Amino acid sequence: MKHWAADYIGFSAPDCWAFARQVWAERFGLQVPTMPYDPNDPRLVRRAFEDATHYGWDRVETPREGDAVMMSKGVRPCHIGIWIEAESRGCLHWIEMTGVVFTTRAMLRDLGYGICGYWRHPALGGRA
Repeated sequence: MKHWAADYIGFSAPDCWAFARQVWAERFGLQVPTMPYDPNDPRLVRRAFEDATHYGWDRVETPREGDAVMMSKGVRPCHIGIWIEAESRGCLHWIEMTGVVFTTRAMLRDLGYGICGYWRHPALGGRA
């Protein structure tokens, strides 16, 4: 049986946050507001994620299906994805000029992404 995340592979979106918002709404019933920042400006993205707790997100050590995965290029957080608990655990995320991809945790490093942390919204609960 194919994992639900496979339906999103290749999907186009304006940016990684817009994609994540759409999945959280469609798959988990979680309405996440747009962020008041330019998603192409890493400094503003970083600032927005520093305020994640004000938006109801809690940092967690071990991710579950649907959790936000904050990633960095180098040392600066600048990218968001959604944790997927499939046979190969990893991240569903949108990449400019490519679309949505699934990347295992090990392959994220090969693409130049580091994982800065995992975040869970209470409305996600344990649903998948």
